Amino acid sequence: MPPRIRRAPARRTAPEEVPDRVSALPDEALHAVLSLLPAHDAVRTCVLARRWRHLWEHAPALRVTDVEGWNPRLRGEAGLRKFIRFVDGLFVSRRRCDAPLELCDLDFDFPEEDKGKDWHVNRWIMLALLRHHARVLRISLPAYVALPDVPLISQRLTRLELDGVLGNDNILDFSCCPALIALKMKCCRINAEKMSSPSVKILSLASCEFYPATRTQMSFPSVVSLELDGCSGSVPFLESMPSLVAAIVRFDDDYADRCDNSVLGDCGDDSCVDCCNYSDRSKCVCLNGLLEATHLELSAEPAMYVIRRDLNLLLACHTFAKLKTLVLGEWCMTHDLSALIRFLQQSPILEKLTIKIPKEPKCSMDAGQQKIPEEPFVSNHLKIVEIKCKGKEVMWVCKFLKTLGSFGIPLEKINIKLTSLCLGWPFWIKAKVLKSHFTLSQSTLRLVATRGARARHLFDGAARPAGRAMASGADRISDLPEDVLHHVLSLLPSRDAVRTCVLAQRWRDLWRSVPAVRVAGARGWASADAFVLFVDRLLRLRRGRAALDTCDLDLRFDGPFPGGEQHGNRWIRRALRRQVRVLRFLLSTVPRVPLPLPDSPLVSDSLTTLELKGVLGNNQVLDFSSCPSLVDLKMEDCYVGGLEMWSPTVRNLSMRYCFFYSNYRARIDFPSLVSFKFNKNLGRTPLLERMPSLATATVRLDHFCDDRCSNGRYDDCGDAECKGCHDYYAPSDYGCVFLEGLTEAKDLKLSAYSDVVPNNLVETEGSYSQLEQSFAASHLQIVEIKCKEVHGIILKILEVLNANGIPLEKISIRCSGHGFACWVR
Repeated sequence: MPPRIRRAPARRTAPEEVPDRVSALPDEALHAVLSLLPAHDAVRTCVLARRWRHLWEHAPALRVTDVEGWNPRLRGEAGLRKFIRFVDGLFVSRRRCDAPLELCDLDFDFPEEDKGKDWHVNRWIMLALLRHHARVLRISLPAYVALPDVPLISQRLTRLELDGVLGNDNILDFSCCPALIALKMKCCRINAEKMSSPSVKILSLASCEFYPATRTQMSFPSVVSLELDGCSGSVPFLESMPSLVAAIVRFDDDYADRCDNSVLGDCGDDSCVDCCNYSDRSKCVCLNGLLEATHLELSAEPAMYVIRRDLNLLLACHTFAKLKTLVLGEWCMTHDLSALIRFLQQSPILEKLTIKIPKEPKCSMDAGQQKIPEEPFVSNHLKIVEIKCKGKEVMWVCKFLKTLGSFGIPLEKINIKLTSLCLGWPFWIKAKVLKSHFTLSQSTLRLVATRGARARHLFDGAARPAGRAMASGADRISDLPEDVLHHVLSLLPSRDAVRTCVLAQRWRDLWRSVPAVRVAGARGWASADAFVLFVDRLLRLRRGRAALDTCDLDLRFDGPFPGGEQHGNRWIRRALRRQVRVLRFLLSTVPRVPLPLPDSPLVSDSLTTLELKGVLGNNQVLDFSSCPSLVDLKMEDCYVGGLEMWSPTVRNLSMRYCFFYSNYRARIDFPSLVSFKFNKNLGRTPLLERMPSLATATVRLDHFCDDRCSNGRYDDCGDAECKGCHDYYAPSDYGCVFLEGLTEAKDLKLSAYSDVVPNNLVETEGSYSQLEQSFAASHLQIVEIKCKEVHGIILKILEVLNANGIPLEKISIRCSGHGFACWVR
């Protein structure tokens, strides 16, 4: 038997090593890659290899993002402390190297309860500027942070972007930053008498708030590009800008310099506070700083009187000598076009004029009031006139074309862009064609648009045939403009809007910028905690400073709302910080327990409509004077736990099923009220202050009212135990509780349960005995009595009315007690 040959075991070959090509790149390339990452991700690369250990310290950009983003496992106060130490460590570690910091981006949201957030943010700003010499500094904070009361100092800073900060005179003096070229501010509060910089060339302010009590002076002599868009407060003074090339100035209805007494503003009444808001009425506010512009867009609401007043003050001796392109808004659409004429007369080299008419002007052009100049005033250089409007304003545009032609603008130079949704798409049409069809209707316009689709030169871009689009299966919804998609999503409950993030890449973050937040109850959620977490993130994760128009929190719980006071108040504050215009906070629990609002006033300059249900308010929160734009207030099923409700601006007030306490009488003071609804409320009837602007009032006091006689009497029953008759709880200087506040009403509906004490409602000065003199007004034409059946008291009413000057021919009685209603003379 041959010997067995023992074979040597096969050697295992080591796996082929894959070269690290990324690490082989030069340091400069790796630094550029790391500068694109958030700071917490860049720091984590230190564990990849020895070479990566300190690479992140030399990255030219430092991007600090959301507090929770760097470590999602850490939450609450412990997580916040670690985040602060982490950011401190970033700046300390960079101190070891000499690498300059090109970009410092601080974009995060501190928790509201952190009282030291201002100190931390200001310290990091100073470290970035003074120690690391950052060239570009971006600050984006959803919660307002007050910047330090000292100037920013940097010899290297070239670009500064601020979002969500509060600045005063010192911090907004940028003269200590001699290299600063670009300044961009968004959603900031400007409480300063002056903003200045001798070096800034690009200046942009969007959605910023100038304090109404202070007209800020803006001194930027080197500015080349200026943008003022969507700001609020008082229009700032613009000093001369000799280097200005392009300017975009849009004044919307949030500015204080407006007059609502006249469609065109500037009502001419010296006692009008809005029109006399100037500290110096002979001084030009904004146009003086725009005289050197080559390209200018100037838009404003018709009630904004600043531009028209500046035209009268300035253009008598100044001209827009360099202006070549001009875009004007609805403010110049006066009945005689005087504002537009002045602008054109003082623009000698104007080449292109664009007029935007977003809606049909409120004024009507009166040809009799238009003064035709002896010579055409239009520049010889004017080649193009564009009018952008919607289809429904076509008739107004035709009249406008006729006026322009009489002032020296030939129709051959005018193009009109119709953007009405009824036409399907925007298209251009020659003014001469439109003028020749003066009686053109919208249906005819649609026919012109359909035929013109074949002529591609009439449109900005030719649309694809419908058949091809359907055959290709293209996602035509995703091709819509972002504004349209935002509008569609704003109609959905927020839970459904968030779910659209999985549809496609473009939809991933669309929900974060939707102008409406709609939370429709807590039913359908696994737990109350899951619901609270969703609403928290919904409000916190909104993109940047995306404007929030409507916040609708309809909180319906089948049981109690655990932690409701803390969560509800936090959501209200976050919505107000997002500059919400319409806020609805509706709470319904089982059992019904009101949610106490915070013991501090609601503060918002943007809030116009407030609707509350199921809450408890005290003196502080029921003082709405810190909401200067508030117009509509609706309260239902609320507890009024204060001695006074007050607002100088509210025009429409509705209170239904609200509870007023029985041991004192609250005071309601709304001097600007126009419409008042007070229906089926409980407790003591409140004291109504006078409402000079009141037009309509509907009041119903039923058996839940405490002002009723327990003995069933219509007058003072004389019983000391009857709280309805004796516990009046009215100050000694009040002769009337309720009716005195309704004396200015033009339309009044007043109904009360039969037990409500009459002397609480009808006692007023100037009353007289029933039969001493006729009380019927000469204008009285109709008297209607509605009842179930005609009985003795109806006959008594007829006798009293007739005895006091009302003939029976004017009186009609409607009976509805026999299964049908009929009128009887």
